[in-house]
Amino acid sequence: MPLTLFDTNVVVSGVLAGSGTSSTRSILDAMLAGTVRFVLSEALLTEYRRVLLRPSIRDRHQLTESDVDAILEELVINASLREPPASGGPPWAKEGESLPGSVGPVAPGDEHVLALLTTLPETVLVTGDRRLREAVAPWCEALTPAEFAASLPGSSP
Repeated sequence: MPLTLFDTNVVVSGVLAGSGTSSTRSILDAMLAGTVRFVLSEALLTEYRRVLLRPSIRDRHQLTESDVDAILEELVINASLREPPASGGPPWAKEGESLPGSVGPVAPGDEHVLALLTTLPETVLVTGDRRLREAVAPWCEALTPAEFAASLPGSSP
């Protein structure tokens, strides 16, 4: 299984699904069990935490701050930790080139996802954000949570 970067919307949706059987819950369970290879950076982990602790999100998942931190600690244990270079460009890019191919419009705040993907060119992005998937499609494999979950061991065809 390739190294994967799970966008914040996947992790948050997995937490909100509770003990359900959604694709995002299956992905979160696999991340927590260490059965998928995934990458995290400090910025991505901070974003996971910030979004999970938003009052509107907390009202839905009903977890305490300690509960959220326990989930995130488990993710860190199972993740490959990487940081994008400070220069903003991938280490394999030619001088002056910031991203491979063209990148379409992405939401503010997704820059760290792009930077992390460019440091690990074989990484697969899993996101529910159609615009982000389309933006990276010329140079990075990008899947929906349902597409990725279908590849998990024990998933139904």
